[in-house]
Amino acid sequence: MISRYGFIIKSPDYQNDQHRSVIESPLFRSEILGVSSDEEAINAARQLITNGAQVVELCGGFGQESAEKIIARLESDIPIGYVGFSEQEAKKLGGSA
Repeated sequence: MISRYGFIIKSPDYQNDQHRSVIESPLFRSEILGVSSDEEAINAARQLITNGAQVVELCGGFGQESAEKIIARLESDIPIGYVGFSEQEAKKLGGSA
């Protein structure tokens, strides 16, 4: 059963050492890290995995291409996913998902 989750969010001005949060209950822990680049996301994912994350997810701000590159670079046994948007919902974002 998964009880430790990591989520990485991306914004041009996020700094991994400052933009972080933990939401924790007796049964589940979520650690959220903010990054500003794909390279920082790789390091953040490694940090989450070291901290015990059983699954890591990348926010939709990375897009499919970046997310797949990050996942490939990590070469991890931990499942790493990414948020995506349907074509219809992506249009609301100005076409970028």
